[in-house]
Amino acid sequence: MVLQYFMMHGTGVPFEDPRMAELRTRPIANSTFGVEITGLDPVEICDIDPAVIKDVAKHAHGLLCFTFERLLSEAELHALTALFGASEYGPGIINGLGKAPLPGEEVLSVAEQVEAVIASGEDPYLVRFGNVDPETAEHEPTYPEFFGRWSWHTDMSYVEVPPTYSLLHARVVPEQGGDTGFCDQVAAAAELPASLRAKVLSLRVKHDATFVSDGSLRPGMPPPDSPIEADGYPHPIIRVLPETGEHALFLGRRLNGYVMDMSLHKSEQLLDELWTHATPLQFCYRHKWRTGQVVAWDNRRLLHMRHPLEKTEGRFMWRTQTKGEAVQAASS
Repeated sequence: MVLQYFMMHGTGVPFEDPRMAELRTRPIANSTFGVEITGLDPVEICDIDPAVIKDVAKHAHGLLCFTFERLLSEAELHALTALFGASEYGPGIINGLGKAPLPGEEVLSVAEQVEAVIASGEDPYLVRFGNVDPETAEHEPTYPEFFGRWSWHTDMSYVEVPPTYSLLHARVVPEQGGDTGFCDQVAAAAELPASLRAKVLSLRVKHDATFVSDGSLRPGMPPPDSPIEADGYPHPIIRVLPETGEHALFLGRRLNGYVMDMSLHKSEQLLDELWTHATPLQFCYRHKWRTGQVVAWDNRRLLHMRHPLEKTEGRFMWRTQTKGEAVQAASS
């Protein structure tokens, strides 16, 4: 497939890439970042050059919204994911990636766990979540926190090498609520006061592994006595994006975060200050979902969150993610 696209770049002058054709792209309205892509037939996803998609994502500051006329199959979503990189296991499936062994659970290697997941008929790379039965389309009982606000976060940043891209496929969307917010952390890093930037440049923050973004505990995780004792992985507060050299704030999520080697009191103060700079409205975009859409985003530069929805509403999504790279700290 030959693909052509026009999108806003730099000074606002459209540019054309001869590698793209037949697809229609446009900047996302009411946002300083992101591109919507339409006209892509799901059966032709495999014909797209991954290098082209990654170039588009770079110019779109890490947010691509694919609008399809129908729901994707699992194979089609995996094909779309492969344009962004090799698939990573989904959270809550493999011990150490969003879950811990449950009491009495047999200790298995990663390969053995994956084999068991596949044998059960599930896909270790695809996470399904929501309050709708995919077979009957009926609402299912779920935990109360599902309907609340899900806080700003980066996917799976509690591991040493977090995923680079996440993809979310809207299967059932509510009439009201359940929108996803995105926030540009490159813009946030660029606007940090010079004194605050100098203060945090050499610091690391531990990204908590015990709580999910709705505030509930992850499977098998005991609640820690404090953020200092919590499971997680420490990352530099300011990271470098290797392709562009840009700097981005990399805070993970506020709940149970901890700045390494500080007293808890000073850590909390500093994190409160950083999060105030991380999520002002001018850096954010609120996405209203349409059934069939797939939104792909770069976790290295974008935070995301979910707005609440009424208990009478239904929402059901599929999610995939790609393997990442070691987090590179900014040095100046």
